[in-house]
Order: sequence, then structure tokens, then C-alpha cells
Amino acid sequence: MSIKIGDSVIVKAGIKEPDTEAFEIGGWQGRVIEIDPEFDNVNTMITIEWDSFTLQQMPDSYIHESEVDGLDWRLMNVFETDVEKSVARDKPENVIKQQDLLSDKFNWSSCGEEGLRISKILEGINPKDEMKCLQKWIDYLQIELNFPIEAKVKDTGGYGPFKLGDKVQIRSLAHIVDLYGIIATIHVNRKKFGFPLCDLQVVGVKSSNFQLIHLLLFIF
Repeated sequence: MSIKIGDSVIVKAGIKEPDTEAFEIGGWQGRVIEIDPEFDNVNTMITIEWDSFTLQQMPDSYIHESEVDGLDWRLMNVFETDVEKSVARDKPENVIKQQDLLSDKFNWSSCGEEGLRISKILEGINPKDEMKCLQKWIDYLQIELNFPIEAKVKDTGGYGPFKLGDKVQIRSLAHIVDLYGIIATIHVNRKKFGFPLCDLQVVGVKSSNFQLIHLLLFIF
């Protein structure tokens, strides 16, 4: 069998995912994008870019773990003897579209376990639309946070009469400003101010308030 770059191939029945052998990839199909005829002086290694049908049936757990490990789930290296030639089932533009859909769905997976939580909170929101993501977070945190929240100023940024380390109370998450992100409503000596959330440090690292806000600032 002589396989060339651009050929469509299908993985033979019984072949397992080469890195972990955790599941079978028999029937997976795609296009050859690279060939290494002298991989180990015996076998020819080929790189397959999976077609849109294979991407649709790919286990979510595999894509998530690949993102966590920094691996590319769009491609896979297999031996030439593990595949057979086939007829293409889609067009390259179908592949790109499905890759984009999955990239959006698993956008937060590289954050590990926290990424799973983030994905659930931002489900249905385009991860490229930062303003909508921030608004979704505000809506979520307004319900989940326990106000008022004790915090300290960690960066004055020239906002009002504040010094580093000043103690404040966060009363709500007021709105979003392009330049500063989420603006918190804080109270100091019975006076109310708007202050960038990213420049505040929640007191009590073990509190649920700290963890929720830390997660928010971690991703934005």
C-alpha cells in the first residue's frame, strides 16, 4: 500500500489510541498530512487530520484530557500498517468548522478541573466574546457570593482616596468597563465607590468568596 499526503484513510478495526490505549479508534477516518517513512527504520509513521465525522464522534473526555496535557486532538500519529485507504466523507471546510465548534466547547479545558467548572458556568456563551463571558460571570457571582465581602486594596491605580492595604467592603458587582473589566461597588466609611475587582484582594483564602473571585480573575 502506497499512501500519499492528502489521501483519505480509515483506521483498521481493533487499533487502540496509541498514547494510552484507553479506547479503540478503529473506524476513525481522516486525511494524511505528513509521512515519516523512516520513523524507526522499520515502520512508516503517518499523521492524520481527523475528518468532521470522526471529530463529532470523538469522546469528550479525550478532547478534554488532550487540552489539559497540551496535545492536539485534531491530529494523530499512527503506523501506516494501522490504516487503509478510504474515500473522503467531507470537505476540508467541514473539518475546519467542526474543529472550531469543538475548540469553543473545550476552550477552558486547559485550566484542568477548574476548566470543567468554568465550562458549565459559561455554557452556550462564545468564549471569544469576553464581554458576554464577563456578564455571565457577574450574573452567576451575584447569586453565589455572600455579600458584603471583606477585601483589601492591592493596587490603587489612582482610583479615589485609597492606599495599598486599605480595607473595604464589596457590596455588589456593579457593571463592566472595557478598560478595567468588572467594577465592584465598595463601601468605605459609609461612602460608596466603584473600584476594579481585579485590584482588590478578598480576605480569607479559604472562603468560598475568595475561591469564586479568584477563579474569575484567573481566567479574565
